[in-house]
Amino acid sequence: MVFALDHRLALVLYLLLLLAAAASVVIGWLRLLPPEREPFALLGETPRDEDRDVFAVFLLANITLSLLLRIPGINPDALSVPLAKWISPEWANHVVMVGFIWFGFIAGLAAAYSLIRKNPLRWPLVFGGAFTLLLSLVSPALLGSIRGAE
Repeated sequence: MVFALDHRLALVLYLLLLLAAAASVVIGWLRLLPPEREPFALLGETPRDEDRDVFAVFLLANITLSLLLRIPGINPDALSVPLAKWISPEWANHVVMVGFIWFGFIAGLAAAYSLIRKNPLRWPLVFGGAFTLLLSLVSPALLGSIRGAE
């Protein structure tokens, strides 16, 4: 069963998903910044530093790349052209396909990992991973509805 979706509604839904995922990723990167010194802290006192989960930072970086690949106007087929200089064109297309599968998988892994393990990036990774995964699953249908109006 195919759902016919108005192109304006599809565009609004796509932009909402993209902005929701981007906002949670930005909040995650802002949480990685070192804390500022308290205004009434003693001169020699250092701000307390939270433990950083290296794997959570790795997941955040992968979600960021996944989100950048979902921005309209970035052609994934153009990514295989520079790869075709070093490997055969068939393998270059496979590398791009594996990359998209990886970035779709990593979004779900980030959401599941952050739900299970407590870390400073917990909620940005949960929402960023969920919205990025939802965006990667729904974007072909939404972009098809948007292109269908042309």
